[in-house]
Amino acid sequence: MKISTLCATGSLLVSTVASATGIVPVLDLDFTRPATETLKKLGINDACIITAPNPITFTYCREGLPTLWKYQALDLEQEAAILKGEKMPSTDYGRITVVEADSVACQIDKTPPSAKPATTRGVALGVIMLFLLIGLRFTFRAIKREQYAPADNAGSPPQRLSETLLIKALAALGVAAAVALIYCFW
Repeated sequence: MKISTLCATGSLLVSTVASATGIVPVLDLDFTRPATETLKKLGINDACIITAPNPITFTYCREGLPTLWKYQALDLEQEAAILKGEKMPSTDYGRITVVEADSVACQIDKTPPSAKPATTRGVALGVIMLFLLIGLRFTFRAIKREQYAPADNAGSPPQRLSETLLIKALAALGVAAAVALIYCFW
């Protein structure tokens, strides 16, 4: 294969993997940062941007208020005046209007979480690590017992003991895997 074909295939593969894993958003243009900067220039520091499809038109909520506001840099009259070549004062270019007085998007969720996420995460990871260590300990003990067991006593009780240790190890590792699955998908 030619080197250019390899480079093109490699770059396509890397971009596909990056977009599939969410590392690089594809066609996900978010203008919240320019919108926030625009509002800060206007003296509005307590705003939460709701939608920002482009940097000159966006909606936002102010902290503690249920009103949904819309900032639009130019309205149709202003655009028509600019196209005609008429001069307009610079203060007329910024427009803030009310979109909805009692908006659901601006409602503050006042229900406290049932448990702190950091506490839940810590407990789940602690349980996972505990059962992993227990499973590894039983596995290690079973391997060591097999290593040092005499070869002539194949059906003796030490053989059954190592099987019991392996069953305990599999059970502990299974519990760790189950907790990890519940933690990841819940």
